Order: sequence, then C-alpha cells, then structure tokens
Amino acid sequence: MTTQIDKTQPTKQINYINLTPDTQSKIVDQVLTNASGVGLGMILTILGLLLLARWMGINNLIMKWVEKLESDAESFRTLANSVQNMSGDTKTNHSTYVADHNKIIDQVREVKEITKEILMKVDKV
Repeated sequence: MTTQIDKTQPTKQINYINLTPDTQSKIVDQVLTNASGVGLGMILTILGLLLLARWMGINNLIMKWVEKLESDAESFRTLANSVQNMSGDTKTNHSTYVADHNKIIDQVREVKEITKEILMKVDKV
C-alpha cells in the first residue's frame, strides 16, 4: 500500500537539538578524534607512497625523465634557432634576387630604348 502525502501542509524544520553538556562534549571529542585519525591516515599514506616510490626506483626514473626533457628542450631551441637563421637567409637571398631582377629589367629597358632609337634612324634613312 502506498500512502499519499499532502504537499499543501508546510514541513516543520527543527533548528536545534537539546543535549546535555556532557553529551555535547562527547560529540565534539568524537568528531575531533575522527578528524585527526583521517588526517594522520592521509599523512601516513603520503609518506608510505613516497617511500614505496623511492624503493621502486621512481626517483631515478623521474630524474632521467627530467634530463630527457632538458635535452629535448635544448634540441628544440637549436632547431628554432636554425629555422630562424634559415628564414633570415631566405629573406636576404630574396632581397638580393629582387634587386638583381630590377637591374636586369632596367638593362633590358635600356637595350629596348637603344634598339628603338636605332630602328627610328634606320626608318628615316
């Protein structure tokens, strides 16, 4: 059987509990004891994990991993410097190419003008 609950009735809230001072003291002691036990357990767990990691040689593994990261970082720095130098060389070569190209075009224009003048002289004759 199910019982239907009338939702129109407001629920009563209890905001306090009457306890004797002795009971309150025991509750506080129990909460503090449990909290300190949890904290101590966490500290012992962390210390145990650190000792286990050291015993398994993870310390050496981490040191080797850090050394590898440092060497990889140095390799990437060298690669970045090489790419930057290559980019600078490419820009310099391009500038030289453009300047040489402009000189050639100017010389071709001069030859074209000279040829035009010669043709005009030949046509007059």
